Amino acid sequence: MKEKDCRNQKSKEEKKICKSLSLKNTKLKWLHKLTYGSYKNQLINIWLSIFAVNARKLSNPYWVLQQIKSINDLQFSNYEKLIFSQITNPGLLTYLNAFRNKKNNPNENLGRELLELYTVGEGNFSEDDVKNTSLALTGLFLGKNDTTYISKKFKFQGETLILGKKDNFTLKSLINWLVQQPSTAENISKRFCNYLLGEKVETKDISEVIKDFQASNLDLKVLYSSLSKNKKYLRCQKYGTRLIDPISLVTKSIALIGSKHQNNYEIGIRILKLMGQPFLEVPNPEGWPFGEEWISTSRNFYRKKGLTMLLSDEEIWDTRNTPAFLSEDLVPFEPFNINLPAETTRENIAKLFTDPSWNFNEPINLNF
Repeated sequence: MKEKDCRNQKSKEEKKICKSLSLKNTKLKWLHKLTYGSYKNQLINIWLSIFAVNARKLSNPYWVLQQIKSINDLQFSNYEKLIFSQITNPGLLTYLNAFRNKKNNPNENLGRELLELYTVGEGNFSEDDVKNTSLALTGLFLGKNDTTYISKKFKFQGETLILGKKDNFTLKSLINWLVQQPSTAENISKRFCNYLLGEKVETKDISEVIKDFQASNLDLKVLYSSLSKNKKYLRCQKYGTRLIDPISLVTKSIALIGSKHQNNYEIGIRILKLMGQPFLEVPNPEGWPFGEEWISTSRNFYRKKGLTMLLSDEEIWDTRNTPAFLSEDLVPFEPFNINLPAETTRENIAKLFTDPSWNFNEPINLNF
C-alpha cells in the first residue's frame, strides 16, 4: 500500500497525526526486517548509519524506507552510484536543509557533510571548498511523487573551484569529481569499518583495503572482499570482540525468542530509547556512536532491564519459537551467568540476556 504524503494533509493537526503514524510504521517495518529479514539487511544498516537521517525530523518519515530500498539496490554496485542515490533522497536532503539552498541564500549543510562525511573527509578540504560545493548544490527541489530535481531559477549558474578543479559542476559531475579523490576511499573505508567492527579503525589497520577500494574505482564488492581478508576483521570474527550497538542487541534478542508478535517491535522500540539509541532518530548527521562509546552505567542498566521487558510480556512468550536448547555458539565466549548448553526456559534466557557475553558478537559475514 502506498504511503500517505503527510504534506498534503489540510490542517496542522492532520499533518501531525499523519507524520506520527508514518514514523511508527516506518520503525516497525524496518525493525521487523532487521530481525527476521535477509542478513544483508545488516549491511544496509551500516550504510544507513553512514548516511544518517533522523526520521522524526522529516515531514514524511517513510522517506527513510525509500532510502533503505536504494541502499539495498546499490550496495553491491559502486560507491559513486550509492552516494548519488543518497544525496537525491528526499529524506537526507530534507534532514540537511538542502531544499533551502538557493543561489541567493546558500545553505552549507549538505555541502559540508558531502565533503566531510560522504567523500574526502575532515582535514581534506577548505572552507572555500565548502562554500563552492554548496553553490554547486543549489537549486535542489522536491517535486511530486517524492522525486528531486534541479530548479534553474534557484541554481547557481557559473563555474566553481572545488578541490583544485574549476568547472560548471552538475550534481553528477560533482559526485564524480569527489569520489575520484584518494582520501574518499580512505574516509569511507574507515567509516564503514568503524561500524562493522565496533571500534575506531586507523588507516594503518586497513591500508591494503583502502588501496584495493581505490584501485577498483570504489567498487563496493571489492571493499567487502578485501575487508573479509583483513587481519583486524578476521581477528574480530574469530574472537567475537565486536561490542554490539543497542539495535543489534535488541534484534538478536527478539530473534532468539522467535515470536513475531507486534509487542516485540513496540517494546523493542521503547527499550532502544532507554538504551540511548532511539530507533531511526540519530542525534546528528555523523550518525550513531560505536563500540565502547555505548558503555556507561545507565546504558548498561537498561541493556539488562530492557531485554527482560521482552521476556516478561506474556503475549510474546506465548507466541515464542525458541530453539530446543540454548547452545554454546550463541555467544562468542563462555558466559558467567549460565552454563551452556542449557534448557530453553524463560529463566535461562533471562540469565543469557543479562550476561556480558550477550553484548558481543562477530562482525557481519562479508562473504556474500
